[in-house]
Amino acid sequence: MKISLGNRFASLAAVSAIALLHASGVMAAPKAGAPIFNDRAAADAASLPAVAKPSSGVKGTLNAKALSASALDLTLADGQTITARLQRVARDDSKGVQSWIGTFDDAPGSSLILTKARGAVTGFANYKDQTFEILPSTAGKHVLFAVDSQRVPKGDDGMIKSSSGGGDVLTSSTTSTYGIGGTTLAVGSAVVQDLLVVYTATSATTWGQATLESMINSAVQSANQAYVNSGVNVTLNLVGLQQVALKESGSGMQATLSALKADSTIKSLRDKLAADMVVMVSQDSDWCGYASLNWMTFNGVTTWDAYAVNYSSCLSNNTLAHEVGHLQQLDHNRENGNGTSGKYPYSYGYRKCVTGGFMDIMSYSCSGAARILQFSTPNLTYNGYATGIAYETDPANAADAARSLNDTATLVASYKASNTTVAPSPTAPAAPSSLAARSMTASSVALGWVDNSSNESGFKVERSGDGVNFTEIASLGAAMVGYTDAAVTAKTTYYYRVRAFNSVGGSGYSNTLAVTTPAVPPPAPAAPASVAAANKADGSALVVWGDASTNETSFEVRRETWNAKRSTWGSLTVAGTVSANMTSLVDVTGNGTYRYTVRAVNAGGSSGLVGPAAVTVSGGITSTAKGRR
Repeated sequence: MKISLGNRFASLAAVSAIALLHASGVMAAPKAGAPIFNDRAAADAASLPAVAKPSSGVKGTLNAKALSASALDLTLADGQTITARLQRVARDDSKGVQSWIGTFDDAPGSSLILTKARGAVTGFANYKDQTFEILPSTAGKHVLFAVDSQRVPKGDDGMIKSSSGGGDVLTSSTTSTYGIGGTTLAVGSAVVQDLLVVYTATSATTWGQATLESMINSAVQSANQAYVNSGVNVTLNLVGLQQVALKESGSGMQATLSALKADSTIKSLRDKLAADMVVMVSQDSDWCGYASLNWMTFNGVTTWDAYAVNYSSCLSNNTLAHEVGHLQQLDHNRENGNGTSGKYPYSYGYRKCVTGGFMDIMSYSCSGAARILQFSTPNLTYNGYATGIAYETDPANAADAARSLNDTATLVASYKASNTTVAPSPTAPAAPSSLAARSMTASSVALGWVDNSSNESGFKVERSGDGVNFTEIASLGAAMVGYTDAAVTAKTTYYYRVRAFNSVGGSGYSNTLAVTTPAVPPPAPAAPASVAAANKADGSALVVWGDASTNETSFEVRRETWNAKRSTWGSLTVAGTVSANMTSLVDVTGNGTYRYTVRAVNAGGSSGLVGPAAVTVSGGITSTAKGRR
């Protein structure tokens, strides 16, 4: 596939500033979120999978509004409640897939991914040094549990690299023209790498097909959020997701990987979809993952075969992002790396094995450290520690996976070029236009735009607080022309822009829209204390009430008329409105019987109606019919 470059992030500095603010605790006290479960009880062992930590399970009814909430509360088995804030939404209505991606207030680098696919909702959470999963259970319930690290494979993963006909280009010692404080790939370049994920029948049976596909979508979105968090200008595009006939080898994951690479049906599917990388999810449990990258150069042309296998029970610990990282030519942290897996001398993961330390996605585990949803980079910090080492500062210990991912982005995106077996998409899509706010409240902004392309895979929505540094907040499917941002604050100015994308790359941006959210409306006023109506004997009624509120802006008086022929009240109308603190209204009605109700009103809404108070009005002018002389 071809790549078109364009600005997606204005500056890594903005990402760094956000991380520093979050880690230092400068932010204001956060508000509670919506509960993930509407009810909650301890989950029995029989309702939990084998990887669950004993006594860590909670069972409840999933909140139907969870995927539209701006924040979510997870109450754990020990009673602790942790709150995650929305960072980004991924939604493709044509595929019936929607993902909620957020991070926990008190744990920088943490993540919560909640996905609905085929009607099944699953979730992964990485919080400090713990991993949690949310899975469908029985009787319409879901379970939330902690993953027991002792019950998943200890040998984190394996990697095979081989070449033929052209030498090992990956062991080259050349570096990019990175320089100090920049990257080879223009910051913000939109590079789409196409991913095909297949799974075995055994995995589908173990979890249920819908649940497994939801888990896989969560794993892909977790990888995409790691790129966003790290300033990596890559998006994984899930071009295929399906069950295949290939089975687990019975001889371990490495043997299954060999069978995967040799499977002609899967290879044909890869070629048909022009997928750059292929991952198979299986029940091989001797490793969490195993990857293989093979390349062959003939007559100056290099072809690539990028395959990996993931154990399904390791999807929640970012194994898919890790194995794809190997296919993107990254090595582990130096202590566990083989020295040949990385493209550049800085293509390493990084970890700090101390209390309050961290492990990035490519690093092996160590005690005292939390797994963070990020690739190594010296441009960010975690608890005061730099999350990588710049090559220019310390070449022998350099660890800058984010830089490497940016440098190899176009290469990986061309592992498998589009071919004639599918209709090609020779150009990037046209840019959307006429971005506008359809409606706005203190807590949401509803956006709309015009779709000017016919070949987009979807749209990406970006938001900024200053009109310069933008962050992706939503990835949407094709033909979508609207999105509601429900993670905004009252009385705040935001800037939005939208672009279309496909496997060729990203379009230009729409116009930039600036909006300022209104203030939070006041609470609705209290209802009036009482209401009474009296006949003024001049064809009008005097309506009086007691003012029981302190924040009304007006009172609304309603009138109904008695229909003597039908013995019913009808003709409901607003007789009038009066300003705040007024407690009476004269209603000129003419003779008849009427009843009145009153309510207080302000910008936050209306009180309940008080009344009715009935009155018969007299003294009005009575018309008399006259005969003709």
